[in-house]
Amino acid sequence: MQGPSGSRPPNGKLEWMAAEVLCGRCGALLTNPTAPCPRCGSPASGRYAAAVARPRKSPRLAAVLAIVPGLGHFYLGHNLKGFGFLLGIGGFQLFDLGLDASVIGLSIGVPLELGPGALWVFSIVDAYRTAKQMESTG
Repeated sequence: MQGPSGSRPPNGKLEWMAAEVLCGRCGALLTNPTAPCPRCGSPASGRYAAAVARPRKSPRLAAVLAIVPGLGHFYLGHNLKGFGFLLGIGGFQLFDLGLDASVIGLSIGVPLELGPGALWVFSIVDAYRTAKQMESTG
């Protein structure tokens, strides 16, 4: 087996293949496989990749923002959870509002108010706890 320059690899190893590394982002041929890409600057290996520092999120601010359903979770970057709380609390309130206008709602209106209220309080506590957990695992 011969390499690209026509030479045989020493001791049967394929060392000549390591010199032909392509950039994962732009596809440029990298002459030095351990250096960043000269065309786009993308790191060729994990050696040059800097750790992404996540900004610290305040648990108190997350709890205060969670007074508006879902907003505390959006602040923390937990968008799906925030959307779930927003839909859950908002949908429950709309359902309860429809029943309050009927005779059935007059008899069971107070118990139905406990559901979205409890979910709302839980979302505030959950935003605080999630921020505390993110802070400790940091």
